[in-house]
Amino acid sequence: MGPVQIRFKNLPSRLEELGERVDCQPGEKIIIQGQECPFFYFVKSGRVEVYPEGPVKNVLAVLSAGEYFGEVPCLTGSGSAATYAAGGRAGLIRTDREGLLRLMADLPDFNQQVVDTLCRIIRRENPGHAGLATEAGETRDRAKPFAEAPDHLGRPVIGLALGAGVVRGMAHIGVIRSLVKNNIPIDLVAGTSAGAMVGACLAAGRSVEEIESFALRLRWSKVASPVIPPGRAFLNNEKLGQLVKSFIGDITFQELDIPLAVVAADSGTGEEVIIREGSITDAIRASTAIPAIFEPVRLYNRTLVDGGTVNMVPASVCRAMGANIVIAVSVSDFHYQQGPPRNIVLAIMRTFDLVTKKQVALAKNQWADVVIDVKRPDLSGYSFREAKHFIREGEKRADRMMPVIKNLIGQWNANRHCF
Repeated sequence: MGPVQIRFKNLPSRLEELGERVDCQPGEKIIIQGQECPFFYFVKSGRVEVYPEGPVKNVLAVLSAGEYFGEVPCLTGSGSAATYAAGGRAGLIRTDREGLLRLMADLPDFNQQVVDTLCRIIRRENPGHAGLATEAGETRDRAKPFAEAPDHLGRPVIGLALGAGVVRGMAHIGVIRSLVKNNIPIDLVAGTSAGAMVGACLAAGRSVEEIESFALRLRWSKVASPVIPPGRAFLNNEKLGQLVKSFIGDITFQELDIPLAVVAADSGTGEEVIIREGSITDAIRASTAIPAIFEPVRLYNRTLVDGGTVNMVPASVCRAMGANIVIAVSVSDFHYQQGPPRNIVLAIMRTFDLVTKKQVALAKNQWADVVIDVKRPDLSGYSFREAKHFIREGEKRADRMMPVIKNLIGQWNANRHCF
């Protein structure tokens, strides 16, 4: 990493309690590019040079007293992005992963900066209109349809885009209930993360009542298992895959009642990956693998993580699938209780929400015909015990938007009959 701009006055003293002092000679390599590093380092005195390995030494940054490095490889178990070497005599303090986690728990501001760094690396921004990779690995512009929309319906093809949002995603169930009771057809579905799970249950032919009953039984202990020892993540979501499989069966995309696209992200390239074939449960696991929380899922020769990193509300995917009218559901509520998160998992989830905020704006401004916003800032978006309240709120918000939806369908039919 480059020089750290914010220094934390309590960090050195707390680190000395948890770690050990290391004295380095001039030119001594502390971390080597590409290699794993089990330690987090704080510069007590002297300086540390940061540079890529190569025939010519090209120093990218110089870290001085009060700055730190090594937090990402220490937390994730990944190889270092650069080499760190003493630029003269240097006095360091180092601690292992357990000590780093304790530091983050004790120092909220330091915790937030580490999480921000981690999420920036994972996020891998794609400027402009990023291509999106299909399940076959090819890239496709978001405006180009996967297939022509069917012309025999005599009405608009309606696509439902269900966004990411952890437990807030249970609100999608309420939205679907409102659409069903108002006889609004759902011809195709695209889902990201929690939206992928709910969308898959709908596409598999499960009723709203069945999906709600399934959702209300969810608990973190039923969908996640700890990774021991932690490496690239703290948890894996194999339990979630098994739970969904027990509910909808061990089925493929080709066996669904409604066409479905599931959005994930390639952690190596930053591409948006649209999954439309193969195992439904594997696709859901990939789409819900929140970076640094859940282990990535290996699928189609790619390492996949949560689709919210690239397309929080997949209205663009619905449009590409051939929808004439796209109803998007955003459950991303960017309001939080005051004070720092209680632990690193909540800190990462909070920061994950913040860095994906502009994805929601893109869906609203460009791809969706109508956006149903579901917000309940008084509820925890990470507690499954709040699921029933989010379901109720989703139905309420969709009911309010029903006149707009019906008007859009009416306008489409009227315009079609004019030609």
